[in-house]
Amino acid sequence: MDTKQAKSERNDLNSAIVTGALVVGWLLYDGIRRIAALFAAPGAVTVSTPVPAQDVTISVGAGAPATVDAATLTVADVNMISVISLVLAVALPALCLIAVAVIGVLVCRRLLRGVVFDRVNTNLIFTMSMGMLAAGLIASAFTIMGLNGVFAALDGEFDDQWLMFAEQIPLLLAALALGVLVIVFRRGTALQKETEGLV
Repeated sequence: MDTKQAKSERNDLNSAIVTGALVVGWLLYDGIRRIAALFAAPGAVTVSTPVPAQDVTISVGAGAPATVDAATLTVADVNMISVISLVLAVALPALCLIAVAVIGVLVCRRLLRGVVFDRVNTNLIFTMSMGMLAAGLIASAFTIMGLNGVFAALDGEFDDQWLMFAEQIPLLLAALALGVLVIVFRRGTALQKETEGLV
């Protein structure tokens, strides 16, 4: 491989490693911040949620008519299962994504050592894909459980479950993309073994 190209690839991988470390730090900070915001009001939980569309006058300048379909609610007397669900909706996906970032750093370090197509890298990338998939599904499921309890405490009913899954589509697509990469690595590993067998 050309020396200039090899140096460029090393720089790219080192940049990815640094970015991965920063992402881990951000995910930790953001997870703690979101859980703290959840309990910002004593004796209540504070959540952002879709609400039935309604016309309001917003306090911008002299006021302006607007239609809102989302709100931040502060609700007391939410049942404990729903409160725990809201916490898990933040904590578990954050842990999944932290694991994905750490594994990504490990893959980059292995690539720096010249290890590309092997079973370990393939398994690591597969684990990253499953981690992203789990993060999206867990966030959706526990958020829905939590918001059901929040709306029940208000004698209402949460009807926008599909929006919780729609919000996770980018993450689910990223998991799909990594799944395709797993197939590429498996094929590359198999071809490499066949080539070694011919030597």
